[in-house]
Parts: sequence; C-alpha cells; structure tokens
Amino acid sequence: MLYQLSYPPETDLKSALLKIPKHPGRVNAIRTRGDSAARMHGIVWYDGAMKIALLGAMGFVGRAAARDLAARPEVRELILVDYDVRQAKRLAKALSPKCRYAMADVGRPLELERLLGGLDAVANAVGPCTEYEKGILMTCAGAGTAVVSVGDGPLPEPDRREVHEAFRRAGVPVVPGCGLLPGWTEILSTHFLRPRHGGPPAGTRRFLFCAPDRFGGYAFFRRMARMPRRDPAPPPAGAPAGVYFETEEPPGLFGVPGGAAALYRRIGRLRAFGAVGREFTGVFLFWLRRSLRGEAGTPAAVAGVAVPAGDAFETASVTDPDGRLAGVTLARAALLLAEGRDRGKGVLGLPGLIGREDAEAIAASCGGAIAAERTGS
Repeated sequence: MLYQLSYPPETDLKSALLKIPKHPGRVNAIRTRGDSAARMHGIVWYDGAMKIALLGAMGFVGRAAARDLAARPEVRELILVDYDVRQAKRLAKALSPKCRYAMADVGRPLELERLLGGLDAVANAVGPCTEYEKGILMTCAGAGTAVVSVGDGPLPEPDRREVHEAFRRAGVPVVPGCGLLPGWTEILSTHFLRPRHGGPPAGTRRFLFCAPDRFGGYAFFRRMARMPRRDPAPPPAGAPAGVYFETEEPPGLFGVPGGAAALYRRIGRLRAFGAVGREFTGVFLFWLRRSLRGEAGTPAAVAGVAVPAGDAFETASVTDPDGRLAGVTLARAALLLAEGRDRGKGVLGLPGLIGREDAEAIAASCGGAIAAERTGS
C-alpha cells in the first residue's frame, strides 16, 4: 500500500492541540483558539494548518528535518516518505500523532505524484541529489507544489533554467540548495559579509568541514567516494584545523579531521577500480565512519566562506555541533514556503527566504553559532 496512516483512526487531533508558552509582544502567524482562561495563564492554543511531505525521511538530513517539523505547532500533518517504509512507520509513530508515512520510489514520477495532492509544501532530503533532485523537482512542478531541496551542489545551468521555467509556469516557488554547502555558504555570503557588487571576488573560498563519525548518511559517503583524488589543499582562512581537498561539485573545499583523512586516503585507493571501486569505497567509509572521529570538542560540521580583503580575509562560518543544522534548515525553509505568502515563482535563492535573524535563530536552535571576522592571510 502506497499511503498509510500511522495513527489510529479514532485519534482526535483537535483534542491534542499543542500548548505553547506565550511570547509577549510576538504576533502569532497562525490561528489561535479563543480560550480566555488559557490566555490568562499565558498559554496560546495553536491549531496547525500546514500539510507537508518530507521525502527521504529516513536519511541523515531527513531524520533531523522530521523531528523539527513534527515538533512545530504550525504543522497539522506531516507525511514521512521513504522507500524503507518500515523505518518510516517506526519514526512516524515515535514522533507525533500528526505524522503519517508512505512508501514511494521517488525516482518514479507516478509514485511521487500520488502523494502531492493537497500539500502546502514538499521538503526533499533524498540523495544523492545528482541522481534524483531534478526529477523530483520537475514532478513537483507538474503538480503545482512548492518545494525546498537540500541539494549537494548547484543545479547545472541548463537544468536550472528548465526547472525555473517549469515552476514559473506552475506559479509556485522552488528553493534548491538548502543544506550546508550549498545553502549556508550562500546565507553567510549574503547576510554576514559586506555587500559586494558584481558577486564574490576572485579567490573566494567556500568550505565544508565535517567529522564523519557524526555527520552524513550513506549518500554523503558515496559522494565522498566519488571525489577525484587530489593532494591536500591549504586550509581556508577561518576554517577548523584538518585536512582539506578541492571539490568540483559543489566548487569549494571539503575538510575532515587529520586522523580521518589518513583512513579516507587508504580506503580511497579502491577508487582505482573504477565505478565498482568507488561504490565499495563509499560502503567501507560508511561502515567505518565511527573510526573517523576527530579530537574531543570537534563539531560535527562547520560551513563557511572566506573572501579576500586586501592582504587579509573576511570570513563567516556557522558551527553545527551535532549534525542537525542541514535538516533543521530544510524544515524551516519548508515552513516558510508553506505559509502561503507570495514569495515569487520559479527558482528562488535560500538567502531570499531565510534572513539574517532567521539564520541566527536556526543556528542557535541547533546549539550552533555564527562567527564573522577578519583574519590574516
């Protein structure tokens, strides 16, 4: 069965409305229940109205997004979609009565289309994005459904134009690149560094540092395995200590702790056996990820940008202590689209959806912090 309920039919969601402490001076963007007694005690009753589907709910990013969306009072119904329906069912029941689950092979448009009716937004956390993202976006455009997508690289320009035109005709927005790189690197460039006309100057470096024992799922390690073999590159300004490698998709620097880099290089020798060797490399990296840990206190991930400024660099970075930031960012972007405001049509940039204050709040909710500074060359 493609679509199933994860809570008993007799469950009365209206009687399970969430009680959230009232924040003085803050205007509610969602409907409130007219209960004067509750208001006297500082309680606002929220009646969530949003219906959101989360694709790839059982992946590394998807699980973090699911937990965040399930806890949001604005969400009336959350559909957890994954090919592993048993795990999706288990997660849905563990999170909230508002969660439902569905099995779908999102690589097959007809299976995905059946889930898109009546949705306010779709959050796509399916990976690898190079294999699935465009197809998912085009299916959502055909259904006229707004979507945010985590992305593990910018869409190729021909695909971007095609996707933009499809969503423009459908009259709804799409926001690709809602992860760390790309995603947070664009937020940092736009909202936390000095504005520059004509785009980033030559020599601008975007980077993603991660501790593989606490960051990334199988699709992420497959992506690591497919990176071309290169000699280590100098660490970018403002980045954590570690070993860095140049990447092409997305363009930037990818860093890991020193000890993890040694094992990564040894396992990476399997890539000499072509496509099969790269697949085995991804599998072994995923199996051995617990041994790829950094020193005590190393965050799960850090994303940042370093921009040349004379003989120094202006840097902005965000710290992700436990690996939740990409999932929470995807969830919050989906909520903003599901509000129903007219945010435009076609492809939108993440910094246009998430402003500086929103970014600071998202980072803080994950226990992280944003740092902007000027460093020596």
